[in-house]
Amino acid sequence: MEIEKMNLTEVIERLAALDEEVRDMTEVADVEKATEEKKALLERKAELEALEERKATAAALSTGEIEGTKKEVGGITKMEEKRFAVDSVEYRDAYLKKLMGKNLSVEERTALTDAADLIPTETLNQIYGKLAENPLIAEIDALHIPGYVSVPVATTVDDANWVAMGTAATDSADVVDSVSLTAKKLIKTVEITADIQAMSIPTFQTWLVNKLVEKMETAICAAILNGAGTTEATGITSVVTASSAISSPTLAKLAKFMAEVGTAYHTDAVWVMSAATFFNKIVPIANDSNGVLVMNGIDYQLLGHKVVLDGHALAKVGSEQSATEHIFFGSFKKGYVFNYGEDITIKADDSVGFRAGSTVYRAMALCDGNVVDADAFAFAAIS
Repeated sequence: MEIEKMNLTEVIERLAALDEEVRDMTEVADVEKATEEKKALLERKAELEALEERKATAAALSTGEIEGTKKEVGGITKMEEKRFAVDSVEYRDAYLKKLMGKNLSVEERTALTDAADLIPTETLNQIYGKLAENPLIAEIDALHIPGYVSVPVATTVDDANWVAMGTAATDSADVVDSVSLTAKKLIKTVEITADIQAMSIPTFQTWLVNKLVEKMETAICAAILNGAGTTEATGITSVVTASSAISSPTLAKLAKFMAEVGTAYHTDAVWVMSAATFFNKIVPIANDSNGVLVMNGIDYQLLGHKVVLDGHALAKVGSEQSATEHIFFGSFKKGYVFNYGEDITIKADDSVGFRAGSTVYRAMALCDGNVVDADAFAFAAIS
């Protein structure tokens, strides 16, 4: 029977039968054909369910019933209409229910269509908040300016001059350039084989946010330090000239390395290095007794400045990281800018994991980053 002529019962029965057939398939062509049929069946199922809901809504209207939430107002029970703004709980639930593959009401489907499936404000804030918890990402200024951004950068800045009373000031010869940030794709996919429909909506949201952020923050950190600037953000090692290598580090050598960054940047400057570099090369030469290292199991300081541990503080050769360890010192707030040119979006696809009964979720952000002041940083190989 043609799918377009099937009723809801026939569609459901065919979906169940198709799942049984797929288990015995051994040819890729057969599986692909079955996948296409299942997509068509699911579309037909959604159409028929929407039709049934419209009928139910029409029947409720004819009898004076209105779907909503009961609310006591001045001792009188009234029906409160649901609100489906992007920042509402109703919209969040509808959005996540769609990702989970659950049935949606007519109102929910309409809200998602009208909002072009925008990610709920609560979910988006959780993602950005989780990303900002990363120690390195927390050091940069993240912008949320739509589209391409041109950040002004002063390449030549003359000092202020004292001028005698009654004497005209001489115009400064400051030179201002700019750094352009475009929109580069940052994509992360995660697959889940468990029955996600058994999860509550808040639990599913927490799981999804954690899984997607886990890898996105790794990609962002790698780009901040070593990004080549072609299909990813531009990193410090691509802009700043490396300092002389530090071998067999001592406190005197580290202090000399710090001095390569001007005092104007020291207020919020931090160290960035891998955990291996810190614990194997730095800890043995610095401790609480000489006042240069403070450790409480969470926060670390070296020569009075915060230490950020990140595994991407390694030299990069092409697309692969080498074994060469790097150490960074500088002000990420003054010297680096990162922009989300378009907010993160999330899509679901169950066709990829059809045979395994799994669903793949993809988060994508259009973003970019670059060094805006090379003088704010120093980095060197350390051994």
